[in-house]
Amino acid sequence: MKRTMLKKEDWGGLTILSLLAVFAFPPYFIHLMTMAALSEFAHLWTTHLDTVAQAKFVEFEKKFRKGYQMEKAGDKAGALAWYRALEKEYSALPQAEKLATLQIRKLKGKETGSKPTDPKTPAPGAGKKTKRPQKRKG
Repeated sequence: MKRTMLKKEDWGGLTILSLLAVFAFPPYFIHLMTMAALSEFAHLWTTHLDTVAQAKFVEFEKKFRKGYQMEKAGDKAGALAWYRALEKEYSALPQAEKLATLQIRKLKGKETGSKPTDPKTPAPGAGKKTKRPQKRKG
């Protein structure tokens, strides 16, 4: 009796199923599904890690509200000092630091009577085209 590969090796059901899956699904599809599963696992892990940062942000919001109430009561200097303290305290949390910084800029603009400068807005006259002298032909 001639020994074939099937009789010589111990083939398990999972191995045969894997070989049949290659015929049913192309390798790139299996690769794509594997990468999708791994990236979803990474997404779930980072979501879990974000809950800690979210709790810190909620704590910041409660403290930020105190400065806002001071501002509405008319104590601009006290609110400005409060926001500066928050900016230093939450320097490790970028969103919180940015909010405190924006509020400080807003209050400084009100103190001086000028508008706060926003880095996203262009400078006055930045979009205007200037006429250039034309070259003479000849």
